[in-house]
Order: sequence, then structure tokens, then C-alpha cells
Amino acid sequence: MSTTTTTTPKAKLGRRTIRKLGRDKRKTKIVADKEFAKKLFDGKSKRSADKKVAFRKKKAKK
Repeated sequence: MSTTTTTTPKAKLGRRTIRKLGRDKRKTKIVADKEFAKKLFDGKSKRSADKKVAFRKKKAKK
């Protein structure tokens, strides 16, 4: 019973609301946990750099 009551409110929330809650949660974690923030932004810049390298490789072949 308790699991049903905890999942029911989540089902009623819309996609935008759930995404907003997640963004707020991530924002507070970034402020509180500096190690998490460092890893998060390092990962973002690494993925961005990887995309640029892949794009250049693709264009160089043509």
C-alpha cells in the first residue's frame, strides 16, 4: 500500500513539473557539493569537446 501511495502523486505530475523539480534539485546540489559540481562541468565540457572533434573528423573526410 505505501508504495502505491508514493508513486501515485508522481504519476499526476506533468513532464514539465518533473523536469523542473529535477533542475531545482540539481541546482541545489551544485551549490552544496563542490566536488559534484566540478565533475558535472568537467563532464559537460568533455562531451562538448568530443562532439566538436567528431564533427571536424566528419567534415575532413568530405
